[in-house]
Amino acid sequence: MTMTNQDPALPPTGAVPARCPVTGAVASADVPGPRRPEGPKGLPGVGITMDMGRAPLDFSLRLQRDHGGVVRVRLWPRPFIQITEPEAIERVLVGNPGNYRRGRLYEPFHQFMGKGLLTLDDDEWRAHRRVVQPAFTPQKVRESVEETVAAVTDLFDSWDVEADRQRSFDLVRPAMSLSARIMGKALIGRSLASRERTFTRAVAAGLESIFKNVSSVEEYVLPRWLPTAYQRRKRWARRFFDQVIASVKAERQATGEFGDDAAGLIMKSDLPESALPDNLRTMFLAGSETTGLSLAWALYELARHPSVRREVEREVDEVLAGRTPTFDDLAALPVVQSVVDETLRLYPSVWQFPRDAVEPDDLAGHEIPATSTVMVSVYATHRNPAYWDAPNSFDPSRFRDPSAKDRPKFAYLPFGGGRRQCIGKPLAVPVLATAVAMVCQRYRLWLPYGTENVSPEGFITIFPPKFPDGGLTLGLTRRDGR
Repeated sequence: MTMTNQDPALPPTGAVPARCPVTGAVASADVPGPRRPEGPKGLPGVGITMDMGRAPLDFSLRLQRDHGGVVRVRLWPRPFIQITEPEAIERVLVGNPGNYRRGRLYEPFHQFMGKGLLTLDDDEWRAHRRVVQPAFTPQKVRESVEETVAAVTDLFDSWDVEADRQRSFDLVRPAMSLSARIMGKALIGRSLASRERTFTRAVAAGLESIFKNVSSVEEYVLPRWLPTAYQRRKRWARRFFDQVIASVKAERQATGEFGDDAAGLIMKSDLPESALPDNLRTMFLAGSETTGLSLAWALYELARHPSVRREVEREVDEVLAGRTPTFDDLAALPVVQSVVDETLRLYPSVWQFPRDAVEPDDLAGHEIPATSTVMVSVYATHRNPAYWDAPNSFDPSRFRDPSAKDRPKFAYLPFGGGRRQCIGKPLAVPVLATAVAMVCQRYRLWLPYGTENVSPEGFITIFPPKFPDGGLTLGLTRRDGR
């Protein structure tokens, strides 16, 4: 065999690279470099918009299955690039975050959220984040866990009645009410839960408006002055949020006591006057529905999987010994924590989010042109069989397995990542773990016949059919035999 000192990055000796006769450029096949993302072709004019609109969650999974972790999608009115490859996601969120701005698809968020934590970029965002961050300190999280204990305990009065009658009931409504109470106390010092579920309905209407601003004919074609049911819901929700925020502002200005919750911190800061309503609406919409739905999905999956439910029951019985959990107990409940982690894997709070590239970039060997909209599909990333065994199965033990540490960091990102990771993560996870532990400590969960397989739907969040009026049915049996 003849050995040479040929550079492996160059063509073999004697090979002549193909060149353009005009510019002299070497053909791309002969020079290593990023390749352009490919994807499905779709119908002329409308691309694959209709296909995506019918079932966006399934569509996202099919893109990944058929075309890989970086896929160009010809979606009307503008194309985007879906990424589910952890290496590409890490580049966007951590490796080169300055190149990826909130972009065009965040513009519809402005009508409800204004200019706040979710919609601002760079220095403006940092100023708002610094002001609000102290509302999520460990001490504040402890207080929210205590509020969770009180809120769940209050739920038990009505749940005991259902358990005594062996009657199933809808889980979504109480889960959303619990979230409205806890998030309300954390953000503005008052519960936002009500018998009429007004806050829950306003949040759902606000998120519907944001989603339709991106993709619906009701926003793109029909005039906004037309009094459709959707337009009425949108206007009502905006008035509701404005009234709540104005009331909080007036009360605190009257007493001069601003407090140290999110509202008080903003009012005491030197941020512009619009920062209070903009950031409170943002946190109302981004925090309340996500937490409530995550709790509902967790309890639903425990009812579907008796073996996992029994693991949780054994753990809470051993660790808590009949007392209510505290913040310090949560570290001793790894099974409960893994149930929360696995729920957020299957039903991530926000299932996808966009970024716009400022300059060209290379994502996992794919060329990303400037101004491209990159869509991070958290849902498909969390169900990527390259990184998750049996990715569609509910298996919390995968988070307790020692091999979990070998999984790429950005194969799991229920709260995003990098400097823009969700500010509410330190609050949401302990709240969910506390509620799951308390419910399983008191009740055995079961599902009525015919309700074992609920197909999630994707909007901005992942929700069950019939939401916000229901969609997950659950039965309870008192574990103490009463």
